[in-house]
Amino acid sequence: MEAVINARFITLITLACAVSACAAKPNFRPELATVAEVADRLPVPSISDTSPRQRAPRIGAFDKLTVTVFGVPELTTSGSVDASGTFNLPLVGAVPAEGLTSGELASELRQRFARYVRDPQVNVVIDQAVSQQVTIDGSVARPGVYQVSGDTTLLRAIAISGGLSEDALKREVLIFRTVEGKRMIARFDMNEIRGARAEDPAVFGNDVIVVGSNSNRSLFKDAIQAAPLLSLFYLIR
Repeated sequence: MEAVINARFITLITLACAVSACAAKPNFRPELATVAEVADRLPVPSISDTSPRQRAPRIGAFDKLTVTVFGVPELTTSGSVDASGTFNLPLVGAVPAEGLTSGELASELRQRFARYVRDPQVNVVIDQAVSQQVTIDGSVARPGVYQVSGDTTLLRAIAISGGLSEDALKREVLIFRTVEGKRMIARFDMNEIRGARAEDPAVFGNDVIVVGSNSNRSLFKDAIQAAPLLSLFYLIR
């Protein structure tokens, strides 16, 4: 009996050591990096490298805008895009704005105001991009709704929410996205992204990010089955 107990004890110690050895391995392993170039030292970045890349935001419903026409202060208008995606202005009335950048809307308004103003110089400013928000939920430090701008990625979005909690299930980070009216989902592994073995995906306004939990995996069962592969978006039936 004592021999059996000792054998079991040795087996448990061996397993514990194996687990400890696996846990001690660094997540970033240069020989496995596929989405990053491994270098002995980091070079000094250029000025353009240190400037944040900007993805021109698209105007959405309920975004707050200010439109000015140079030299014609009475045409200056501040307000919100309505639920139908239009913005109301003097002289030209309701103008479709949803889906346009501020520059594209300014160009459209120049053409419309040209009927009443000679060579109008129009400027459009997005004061508050209500539509450019993401919801971050689950096992993060501060779940909530956050404003996004520029080229926001999943890693940056998670950082905005305070980072992953201790209970986070890093391989089960879900992004819900609406594309052409269809609800879609994709699953990502934060360890793979942090280890430069998977791309850090772009995050867009209206995305919903949900981080899984080790203590309650059953909540994610259906969603994970719908999105069995990393980085691929699947239609939610």
